[in-house]
Amino acid sequence: MAKIHFWIVVIIVAGFIGFMIGYAVPPFMEVGFGKGQAVQQGVSEEELMKQYQQILEEGGGGESE
Repeated sequence: MAKIHFWIVVIIVAGFIGFMIGYAVPPFMEVGFGKGQAVQQGVSEEELMKQYQQILEEGGGGESE
């Protein structure tokens, strides 16, 4: 009976891991991580700060009055 319980646990864990991998892999493939292509560098910190300041100047700070 212990062998049956062991295989039930193995099947449940394998199913869960497969489910999680199924959700994790597509975003990596979308950015080219798994295809051997170079991943593009994101926006620099200075550029992000400029965008943030621009949003604040436009009044889009998200604060309600």
